[in-house]
Amino acid sequence: MDSRLLWKQRLIRYGSEIKRYLRYMLNDHLLFVLLIGLGAGAVMYQRWVATLPPHFPYAIVGAVIFSLFLAYSPVRTFLEEADIVFLLPAEKQLVPYIQRSFWFSLIVQAYILLLVLLAMAPLHLKLSTLSLSLFGLFLLFMKGWNLFISWKETYFTEPKARWFGSAVRIFFNGVCVYFVLTNVSLIFLLSLLLIMAVLSVYFVQAAKQKGLPWERLIQQEERAKMRFYRLANIFTDVPHLKAKAKRRKWLDGLLSLISYRQEHAFRYLYARTFLRAGDYFGLYVRLTAIACFFLYIIPAGYGKIITSLFFLYATGFQLFALSRHHRGHIFVKLYPLSHARQKEAVLRLLFQLLLMQNAFFSLFLVVIGYFSFSLLSLIAGAMFSYWLLFMYLNNRWRR
Repeated sequence: MDSRLLWKQRLIRYGSEIKRYLRYMLNDHLLFVLLIGLGAGAVMYQRWVATLPPHFPYAIVGAVIFSLFLAYSPVRTFLEEADIVFLLPAEKQLVPYIQRSFWFSLIVQAYILLLVLLAMAPLHLKLSTLSLSLFGLFLLFMKGWNLFISWKETYFTEPKARWFGSAVRIFFNGVCVYFVLTNVSLIFLLSLLLIMAVLSVYFVQAAKQKGLPWERLIQQEERAKMRFYRLANIFTDVPHLKAKAKRRKWLDGLLSLISYRQEHAFRYLYARTFLRAGDYFGLYVRLTAIACFFLYIIPAGYGKIITSLFFLYATGFQLFALSRHHRGHIFVKLYPLSHARQKEAVLRLLFQLLLMQNAFFSLFLVVIGYFSFSLLSLIAGAMFSYWLLFMYLNNRWRR
């Protein structure tokens, strides 16, 4: 078996699949909105950086942010469920396959790390004396080490050991980045390199007599695919998507607010789908939290209103995938209700969610002291949500 050829074939197939879905994802008005949002955010970010005092704790902020990006270092192997049967006898011949998976993962993750470094560049150039290029080389070295240790951690069968290893790497990455940004002495840096060498030798010896963790690698690859499929499912139907339900019993009280009547069947169905199926509820919470972070750091009052509208658009556009969630379920078609009621239930639920999110944004602006802009944000957000759902997305659904 030529494992090099096998890896090349799977990489080509993976790239073809990615390009096929990207054609649907990077079209319409989304790119236009993203460009406007990124441009406005970059201008406001630059102005915010200009107002920072010299004693701003950039070393601590950089250590926290970069430690997380460095520690998250999975190796993409492109392994499939059938491989545990058909490739298990050829495990010793897969060394070139694993090597190519490692270098591919390093290149992709180094590119993401470079984007994070570019985003942090205004802060770094203003508050640090360390050369940005030297700092980038240091981060690349740390990413390679984290990827190597992360690969060796997959050989451990105990979940607690893997969690402990990840926590140690996050802490160690933060310490290294902090001391590099504070221009610590060369002797101390050499001691950190010695610790990294000792850890590397330990993990190599611990994994030396172990076979490939096939089930864990296949599950890890499956999770990576599902993350991309969930993102692509926002824009088009993805037949490979496997939906998982989460109980979330503590949210069942919200469903009691919907009256138990026949005409409310779709309303109850999509409300329960939002709370339990896929990642809709988690996506809603994450976007709301990220929006509050940007609302806090953006200095201009009108900039905060634009930010709230941008995240309302992102939430509404991504949660619109609810309209396609039950498309392939035959039992939904047996409901003695018209398609118009189904559409009304989805749009009404999304409108209520956006109004709740908009009200939370306005309340957050009040908490941080922007009283007048909170009222403007509340009115503008309500009008924008109505236009987004009942005009723009409704016409998109009709097409």
